[in-house]
This record gives sequence, C-alpha cells and structure tokens, in this order.
Amino acid sequence: MPKIEKDFTAPWKMSPLDEWSIVGMNHYSINGQKQIFVAMIKGDRCIVEEGADDQYLWNRLWHKAIQTND
Repeated sequence: MPKIEKDFTAPWKMSPLDEWSIVGMNHYSINGQKQIFVAMIKGDRCIVEEGADDQYLWNRLWHKAIQTND
C-alpha cells in the first residue's frame, strides 16, 4: 500500500469541494494509467469529471464547483 504524506489533504476535503457530497468515485486503469470518475452534488447541482487521476481533474471540478447557476 502506498505511503500517504503526513501533510496530504484529500482534494475533496478542501474548499470549495468540501461543501459538496461525493455520490460516485471509481478508480480504474487504462493501459496501466490510473483513471478516476468523480461525481459530486450540492443542492440541486451535480458536477462530474473523468480522466487521469491527477491535479488537473480536481482543478476542473474546483472550477465547476465555483460556477454559479446563472
């Protein structure tokens, strides 16, 4: 099992994603590269991302989380 750094904070536990509930999170592998599917809800909104399990995926979710419903 990989060692988790002492200072590590899961991306979904940081603002603004910490205000959202995870309704789906699945890891899988394509050609040896770790992939992830994440779906989160807050009120009547749902945000979804899928792709490489990296900082860019969480950044895309962060941007979706701060968008307004205009």
